[in-house]
Order: sequence, then C-alpha cells, then structure tokens
Amino acid sequence: MPLRDEAGHLYALTAVIKPDRILGVVRRQAAPSGSVIAVIDADGSIVARSKDHDKRVAGPAGPVLTQLMAGGLPEGVGRNVNYEGDTLTSAFTRLSRHGWTVAVGVPRPSIGPASLAGITMYGWGLAASLLACVGLAWLLSIRITRSFANLQRGAAALGAGEQVEVAPTRIRELDSMGQALEKAASQHAAHEQERSRLLASLEEALAASRDASRVKDEFLAVLGHELRNPLSPIVASLDLLDLRADAGNARERTIMRRQVNHLKRLVDDLLDVSRITSGKMQLDLRPLNLAELVRHTTGERPGVPVALSAPAEVWVNGDESRLVQVLNNLLSNAERFGAGKPIRVLLEVDGDQARLEVSDGGIGMPHELLASVFEPFYQAPQQVARSTGGLGLGLAIVRRIALLHGGQVSAHSEGPGKGSRFVVCLPLAPAQLPAPAAPAGQPGVRTSVLVVDDNIDAAATTALILQGLGHEVHVAHSGAEALAVFERSRPAVAILDIGLPDMDGHALAAAMRAHADVPAPRLVALTGYGQQADIDRARQAGFDLHLTKPATLDDLAGAVSDAGVETGQSDYTR
Repeated sequence: MPLRDEAGHLYALTAVIKPDRILGVVRRQAAPSGSVIAVIDADGSIVARSKDHDKRVAGPAGPVLTQLMAGGLPEGVGRNVNYEGDTLTSAFTRLSRHGWTVAVGVPRPSIGPASLAGITMYGWGLAASLLACVGLAWLLSIRITRSFANLQRGAAALGAGEQVEVAPTRIRELDSMGQALEKAASQHAAHEQERSRLLASLEEALAASRDASRVKDEFLAVLGHELRNPLSPIVASLDLLDLRADAGNARERTIMRRQVNHLKRLVDDLLDVSRITSGKMQLDLRPLNLAELVRHTTGERPGVPVALSAPAEVWVNGDESRLVQVLNNLLSNAERFGAGKPIRVLLEVDGDQARLEVSDGGIGMPHELLASVFEPFYQAPQQVARSTGGLGLGLAIVRRIALLHGGQVSAHSEGPGKGSRFVVCLPLAPAQLPAPAAPAGQPGVRTSVLVVDDNIDAAATTALILQGLGHEVHVAHSGAEALAVFERSRPAVAILDIGLPDMDGHALAAAMRAHADVPAPRLVALTGYGQQADIDRARQAGFDLHLTKPATLDDLAGAVSDAGVETGQSDYTR
C-alpha cells in the first residue's frame, strides 16, 4: 500500500500474512462434506486450500477453475474438476480492489438453489473478512507512518542540535526509539556545553600563550640589544688593535676575537631560535654560487685548519647570509667536538642536488644520539666543565634553514671516537652569468661622518676606527646633540644608534631628512636590535643601511665608502 507522510515522503507499506493464518479461517467454516474451499491471490496462486494445503499452496489453481475465473467477472458459478479428480460445482467471488478470489466447490448431487445461494453468501463472508483485514492493516499503517514521521523529526532536530521532543506512541518499539532519541539529545546538549567550556578555556590558554610568546620575543630582543651593546666597543677595540698591527699582542687579540665571536654567535642563536619557533624566519632567496660562498667562508675562518674540496661552480637559490650561517655553525660544531683534528669540507653535485659535507675526526656520536642532535637545546652528555660549551641551538638552526631552502640535513657517525659527518643537501638552480661589478667605493676619499650612540665606549671606538680609516668623525650621544652637530658640520654619512635617551634613531633620521637647507646624508642604522621587524622599520624610516652590533671593520668601512652610491635591496642589511 503506497503512503505519504506529512512531509510528502513516499513509502510502501507491506503487510505480510502467512498462508497458515488464512487457512485457519478457511478450516473454521462449516462447509459441507466433500467440499473444497480455496483462496487465490491476484496472480492466480493458491494462498489457502481446505484439502492438501501443504501440497497446493503457492501453486496455480486448477486448470478448469482457472478457465472459469478467466472471464474477469466479479463472481460466477460453473462445473469444475479439482486436483483430486472430483467433479464439483464451484462458485467464486473476486474482491475488485485487490483481485483476490474465494472459490468454493461442492459435489454436484448436493447442490441445489439454496446451496448455491449459501455458497455465494459464504464467499461474500470470506471476502468481507479479507477486506476487514486490509482495512485494519491500512489504519495501522497510518498510525505507524505517523510514529515514524515523529521519529524522523526528532532525528533531524538531534542532528541540528535543537531540542528533541517525540510524541509517545502505544507501539512499544517506536516509543523506545523516541525515548532513546530524547536521551541522545540530552547527552548531546551536555557534550556541547562541555565543548563550549573547553573551547573557552582553550581560547584563554591560547591568549595567554600568545602573550607569553610576545613577552618572550620582547625579552629576547631586549636581551640581544643589551648583549650586543657591550660587544660593540669590544669588537671595535679589537679592530683598532688590528689596524695598529702590534705584533706583541697578536696572540691575545686572536683569543679575544675568538671568544667575542663565540658570544656573538650565542646571541644570534638565541634570537634565531625565537624566530624559528614563532615562524618569523624569512629568507631572501636569489641565485648564488655555493662553491664560491664555501671557499670564502672557510678561507676567512681562523683556528682549526679546514681541508676543502669543491668544484668551480655549484648554483643554488639561497639566502647568502643564512647559508654562511649554516656553514659556520657546522664548522663551529666540528671545532668543538673535533678534538683539534683537521676539518674536512666537501662540496659536490649529486644528481639534482648540491651536497655539502662537513666532517671531523673527533669524539663522534652513539647511534641513539643521531636522531636528537637537531632538536633545540639538546646536547650530548658532557663533563661538568662543559669544555665544548654552546646552547644546543646551532644544529637546530641549521636544520630549519635547510628546510626553508627546500633541502635537508642529516648527521652520521660510526660511533664514539670515530668522528662525525653532517650532510646538507640543497636543490640545484640554473647557472647564472657573472654579476656586474659593484661600483667601486672610494676608501681613499676623506668623508665627514657623524656617529651617534649613547654608549660612550661604543661611540668612541667606532669614531677611532673611522678616523683610522682616514675619515673626519663627529660624535654625539643624544638626538638633540646630534641635530646640532648635523646642522653645523653637514656630514655625508650619519651612523645612528636606534635606542637614544631623548628620541629614537627613527625620529632622528626623519628630523635630519626634514632639513631642506642641509643635504640629506647617507643614513646608517647601527643598533643592537637585529630582528626582521627592526630591519623593516629602519628601512621605512629612511635608513640606507642597517648594521647589527657589533659591526666589523669591513662593515663600517663599507658603510662609509658606499656614500653617494645607491644601495640596493640585496645589501640593505649586514
């Protein structure tokens, strides 16, 4: 029976009635002896038969009876021969709605007009019973359909997170399903409340984490600034001693410079690992000859001798300063753990990759340590004296820089006492034509330079270096003093500290450029703040160059000798 619910959904309601149930109705009838009663469905199959039911059920009606009913009449009487071979007079009546037929056959001698009338009424009685059963099934189907529609609405409300209310029903199974839906809705609401509470707690935790991360970044920036400021006059003093070329203190200068470089590397590592964890490390990728970079870096490095093997050219897309940092970190690691033995550096092309290998013959590593050496702050067990030093950040920075270049790094060792080997692989890039030579500076030309720094030692040593290079130097320790000297001396180059007591270096740079009657000098920021945000802010403030303390002799010489030369993006920061 086809049915539609209140929402218009179409269903087919099927009532399954076992033939035995209909056979029971047939057998309860007071039929004359020798009579045969059969119920036949719309397809002509026997549903129930008073004789040989088990043998004939689901089979076709007898051929004579089938022919008698073939006319399509709602009822009829005629001669019939049944399956047992008896000659009967059969009467049938058909339910017009469903096509089912009730046929009653009696022996011919016992049939008279009254019998035929009784048989006909008997058939109509059976038909009425069947019709009543169908009507009852239809009423039940409506009731079941409504209950299912209520369950469907409850399930939809549960899915939408709304309140679930299922009307009770006298069908026990459906009523249990409705109660289960209401219970599930109650549990869902409780879970949603708990989820909302957890999300609110998570948001508070994330906000606290962001605040802690911001405080940490600010602390590291200030720490880097405060550590670099005292390093700056120390490095400048060493540069002055180198300029004087006093052979009597050469060994002491070498020791001091090595330790100062170690301190500077520790500060840089601390700030770099902060950039790594916050995802703020950025690269300035451009084609570069890795072989030339490796030769230059290893050639300038003092201390343990380095044996280099490299081809003439190996081109990659990379950030030059970061790749120099990678090689320096690997070389420093080899020096610390190489037991004073020579370091070997090998650069070669392996397929579509550049393969850079740094190896030493030192203390080596156990196999279980290889998987942890690139973790931040991880260090191998050391003696209390910590002869190897370090913060455990150098290799973590190497891995991050390699990954940002689309490459990878790996550590290898045959075991304790057998040395270590670190391999960095980077994707190759097409070879480039030689870059045009940069405009030559004029180191022999005397230039007027203004040095502004509230650190008296840093300002004095920087001024002495520049004077040693042959330049005219003016010194100021505050923004107001710097503006007065600027108006008076009109320097060609102004080297400004950012953290001044009365105004910051950005405001001072803007004030200098605002003097229309004074030519704008080449502005160089020399500061302990060296994060990318600090470099970007200096660029926006109009600085031509950004130097991070401690600046080397070459940095200062280049900053002054480049006066009058347009500075490109590539050498904005050093």
